[in-house]
Amino acid sequence: MRIKNLQITEQDIIKASWELLDDIGIEAFSMRKLAELLKIQAASLYWHFKSKQSIFQTLANEVAKEALETANLEGTWQEQLFNFVDRIRGVLHKYPCSAQLMMRTLPSEPNYLSLLNTLLQIVDHLPLNDSDKFSLIACVLNYVISFELDKYEQDRIDLAMKNEPNGDARVVFKQSLEHLSGDGPNVIKRMYENNIFNEIGSDKMFYTGLKIMVGGIEQLANERQEQQERR
Repeated sequence: MRIKNLQITEQDIIKASWELLDDIGIEAFSMRKLAELLKIQAASLYWHFKSKQSIFQTLANEVAKEALETANLEGTWQEQLFNFVDRIRGVLHKYPCSAQLMMRTLPSEPNYLSLLNTLLQIVDHLPLNDSDKFSLIACVLNYVISFELDKYEQDRIDLAMKNEPNGDARVVFKQSLEHLSGDGPNVIKRMYENNIFNEIGSDKMFYTGLKIMVGGIEQLANERQEQQERR
């Protein structure tokens, strides 16, 4: 048994874990199913990882590592923050269920911690207190993770709705718009008819939201600078 365990490496398990996440998603992921994919006994996995959560921690750390290795930290702080967050999103989009992994793991792994520290370094020189800096970076990181998570969930909803008697999600949504109650113009219907909803999950929508967040940080920093100068 011990010899057989040694034949499976940690990297084998990590590679298989990504494959399993891509195949069945994070909700159905289990040590038993991972062992079946590797064609080993489930107990053999525990030679390398003490739990499913420890595997998730390692996977999240890999995501953070790649984001750090490919980050472009040149230019103004606004450009650095924008480009780094955009790169984080690219890595999240590359690996299956990586947004869920980032949400379900503690930032205790070395690369995950370095990612957070790098984000904080970008805004550390701004005339803000540490509480503000931490809150701002937490909001930015949550934004990029939530954006990818929303896209994942929307794809799942679209797939599930195709099996419903009333048809796919877009048909059901359009029917609901026709019966929207309330006073004033039906703005959401107008936007839907102008294909604005096609932008959900798009690069354009992501960049618009990110620009708003970076602009908000800049405005807050300017306000704090003016307050300090008046003292």
